[in-house]
Amino acid sequence: MLINELAEDTATEALMRLDSLETRYVRGDSASEAVLDRANAREAKSAIVLADASHPGSLASDERTTLVILALKSVKKELKVSAEALEIESGTHLKRAGADDVVVRGEFNGFLLSSSALAPGVPEVARQVLALGASELRREPVPPALVGRTFKELFEALRARDGFMAMAIVTEAKGLALDDLLTDSFSLVDNFIKEQFSAAGMEHLRFEEGGVKVTVNPPDDYVIGPSDTAIGIGTTPLAALS
Repeated sequence: MLINELAEDTATEALMRLDSLETRYVRGDSASEAVLDRANAREAKSAIVLADASHPGSLASDERTTLVILALKSVKKELKVSAEALEIESGTHLKRAGADDVVVRGEFNGFLLSSSALAPGVPEVARQVLALGASELRREPVPPALVGRTFKELFEALRARDGFMAMAIVTEAKGLALDDLLTDSFSLVDNFIKEQFSAAGMEHLRFEEGGVKVTVNPPDDYVIGPSDTAIGIGTTPLAALS
């Protein structure tokens, strides 16, 4: 479901490019709870908030993203929200607003450009790993039988099962309250977030936001916990897995 205020011809063009995804479109302010209700956001499992390029200046756009995140969380507190930031400094503020994950636009441009000169092949590997396809980077649940076992055992079991190659372990920690994330001496953005909750008459200022810890290439003797999942590369299309 796309939600924005694009001109009709622009929105139609975007939908045509996404016709294979059965995408639907709701025109309106994505920071409006009424518009989110029309888009049936309460039934969604996740949301992606892109930086609004129609607003001048990156700061204005990242503040706009904060408003949309707050609106989404007010509609459905447990909704998983991923957000795009234009400035790296905005990442912390977007997480304070409730974003579960933040990606900074152009965050890896410098790395890819330097690698193309100093380490040929690295950008191409990154491109293939991140591309959607049979060998895409994906998240794989840990089979219950392997909880409490070592990373080496998990790696071998998933590789033998369907060719999946585990590269990292993601641990979802117990959620923190919003007030735990805000600083003692509130910044302007912190106060802005607080004011938006208060203005909305919301009493769940202490909504839960889970922390995520990523361990890349863990040692063989790393013990898999009950909150762990594997990140890696599959060699079989996801739809073919049982």
